[in-house]
Amino acid sequence: MSLRRCAFICFWLVLGRQPERAAHAVRAIVGGLALVADALARFTTAF
Repeated sequence: MSLRRCAFICFWLVLGRQPERAAHAVRAIVGGLALVADALARFTTAF
């Protein structure tokens, strides 16, 4: 839950200052969360 709040705050800070970098920030955040979800899925299926 706190990770989502941090991502939301970071997104609005980046969007307010540099809109062209907001897309890169969102892509990085979503990509990171996807990697974490994939790793968690692999970990749970291993056991």
